[in-house]
Amino acid sequence: MRKLILLLLSAPLLANAAQWAKVGSLAGADSYIDKASTIKTDKGYKVWSLVSYAAPQATPDGTSYLSAKALHLYACAERTTTLLTKVYYGEAMGKGAVAESFKYEKFDPEDIVPDSVEDDALQVICRGKKP
Repeated sequence: MRKLILLLLSAPLLANAAQWAKVGSLAGADSYIDKASTIKTDKGYKVWSLVSYAAPQATPDGTSYLSAKALHLYACAERTTTLLTKVYYGEAMGKGAVAESFKYEKFDPEDIVPDSVEDDALQVICRGKKP
């Protein structure tokens, strides 16, 4: 009975859990997007991404981290992305304590480079969606 109650209480947490889909790899880093986090806006699609590194990296302030989650706004028709938020974690796959966190309010959209990890993410996010 106790296990059933715990399962029922944790069900909403599991329903909102990230669904990380791998979109690419580059020199000691794997990149993912959380398709379940996709939110349509008037300017495109907001989506969380995750980069997990094999070796420690350093934040802009010099703090060590092994993974970072970022909230981007993807504009499908324009093939651009805008960084909105970035959170750095001490462990791989977005686990562990938050090392640092930044919210960006004035970033301009950046063109997505063809055949890049960002291009792979754009293809997954925008597939079958109208601009």
